[in-house]
Amino acid sequence: MAVTPSYQEKELLHRLSEGDKQAFTTLFDIYWDNIYSVALVLTKSPQLAEDTVQEIFLKVWNKREELASVDRFDNYLFIMARNHIFSEFRRLKIRQEHIALLQAHFDSALQTPEDQMLYKESTELIEKAVARLAPQQQQVYRLSREQGLTHEAIAATLGISVHTVRNHMVRAIKGIRDYLMNQDNTLLLTVALIRSML
Repeated sequence: MAVTPSYQEKELLHRLSEGDKQAFTTLFDIYWDNIYSVALVLTKSPQLAEDTVQEIFLKVWNKREELASVDRFDNYLFIMARNHIFSEFRRLKIRQEHIALLQAHFDSALQTPEDQMLYKESTELIEKAVARLAPQQQQVYRLSREQGLTHEAIAATLGISVHTVRNHMVRAIKGIRDYLMNQDNTLLLTVALIRSML
C-alpha cells in the first residue's frame, strides 16, 4: 500500500465527501491491496476477498458525506471490512446445513435425478437473475463466471479499465444476490447463491 501523508488523505476525504469521483478512485487505488490482504486472511478465498473489497468501497461511496470527519481512513476501512466479513460469516452459518448438503450433491457429481433437477433449477434461477442486470454488468459477469476471464482480460476485451470491471462485478453480484434472496425455496436459493459466486 502506498503511504499517503495525512494532509493529503484529509484533502482526498474532503473531496470525496463532496462527491469527487477522482478522489474516490485515488483512495481506491491506494487502499485496494491493503484491504484485499485483510479480507484474504479472514476469508481464505481470493474471490471472496475481492468481492469483499468491492462491497467495502461501494459502502464508502454510499457513505461519502460522512468521510470528512474521519481521522484514520485505514482504520475506518479495516473496521468496515472486519464487520462486513463477520456479518457475512453469520449469514452463511445460518445456511450451514444446506451448504453441507450442497457439497454432498457436488461431490456425488450430480448422479441422482434429484441432484440433476436441483442443478438445472439453480442454473435457470441464476440466468433469470443475470438477465435482470444492466447490459454491461451482464457482459462482465458472463465473461468472468462463464468464460473464466480475469478482470484484466475482461478490461482488455471490452476496452475499459480494470477499476470499471471491478465496479461492474460488485454491482452484478449484488443484483444477483438481491434477486435470489427473494426466492422461497431455501435449498434452491443456497445452491444458486453459491454457484453464482463461484
